[in-house]
Amino acid sequence: KIPVIDAPVKEWYTFNGWKKLDSSDVLDVNTTMPASDVVYEAQWTINQYTITFNTDGGTVIDPITADYGTAITAPADPTKIGYTFAGWNKDIPATMPAENITVTAQWTNNQHTITFDTDGGTVIDPITQNYGTAITAPADPTKVGYTFNGWDKEIPQTMPNEDMTITAQWTVNQYSISFNVDGGSNVATITQDYGTPITAPTAPTKEGYTFAGWTPSLPTTMPDEDMTVTAQWTINTHIITFNSNWWSAVSPIQQEYWTAITVPANPTREWYTFAGWNAEIPTTMPDEDITLTANWNINTYTITYFDTDWAVIKSETYQYNADITSIADPEKEWYTVKSWNKVVPTKMPAENVTIVAVWNTNEWTLTFDTDGGTPIAAQTLAYGTTITKPVNPTKEGYTFAGWNKTIPTTMPNEDVTITAQWTINQ
Repeated sequence: KIPVIDAPVKEWYTFNGWKKLDSSDVLDVNTTMPASDVVYEAQWTINQYTITFNTDGGTVIDPITADYGTAITAPADPTKIGYTFAGWNKDIPATMPAENITVTAQWTNNQHTITFDTDGGTVIDPITQNYGTAITAPADPTKVGYTFNGWDKEIPQTMPNEDMTITAQWTVNQYSISFNVDGGSNVATITQDYGTPITAPTAPTKEGYTFAGWTPSLPTTMPDEDMTVTAQWTINTHIITFNSNWWSAVSPIQQEYWTAITVPANPTREWYTFAGWNAEIPTTMPDEDITLTANWNINTYTITYFDTDWAVIKSETYQYNADITSIADPEKEWYTVKSWNKVVPTKMPAENVTIVAVWNTNEWTLTFDTDGGTPIAAQTLAYGTTITKPVNPTKEGYTFAGWNKTIPTTMPNEDVTITAQWTINQ
């Protein structure tokens, strides 16, 4: 009978009994010695071991159980919300070791950033911190001309597992611009959203003034506050022009609106009398330029015809430069109008005219017939004129014996012939 032997030991294997080399039978340790030599070969089963993966809250990785020494295929890296896989606490062997092992995932806590887009408001610094850590919400931003209306999404209480951008929501403010027109025409208040373009209103008007703009200047867009702008005015200067129809000039008056006007002296015009202006001169300067035109009355003058004794023959009145109608010559017994003492004008001059008749008394001739004696010149004289008695004529062989009629002392109202009378000498 064969004695029982201890089972052999082989590292990393488990003994599974003996096997004849020429058969498949396993040795029966209780058998007896056979009648020949027998070789038995130990039978072994390779050991299996397990690699367990502790992912520390990450995605589950199934354990790997495999025969000792077999090649190990490393699993895909686990994932964990908010963390980045940083490897295992020990290397995964390339082949299965001769023991069970556990490998634990190592993690790096992710940092994420919350960015605040304030859309033109005050800057809010981004928050960068580890996943899951508590977040302190920042103060609300401000923005000129707007009211903060919250964020487009809620600020999380703890850091999420992602970067995120949160955008400010705004409600645009409305403001008003009021207009102080300082006595001018009304301008309506403008109320509109901040930053919107402002259309300048029609400029106000004010009697006697020209609009010179607003103080402060009217903005091009609505500011972030209510404001009042005040009209500025430049007092108008106007001119009163005097048209005197090319006669004596009257200087124009140029001065500010509503100031007192000093009435100028009346113009003068030769041969005319000033009859006022076509409109009244205002007492204060109006809010416009005006031209005043002189009115004139043409002067009238009198032409008077007198006799030599200053008795009025005729009197006529004419406007200056009017045609003068000639009058018929007056009649006077024994006289004929010789002329006037001055030429009667064809047009009335700028003065009264006095014209005196110049009379010719009717002229007659006193003829002396000396009957062959020395000649004596005839005398032609106006009626009533004193006659100069001539020297007596002489005649050879005769003595002057007088005239056949007496020589008159004044010229009669007729022609007269006087004949010499002679006595022949002995």
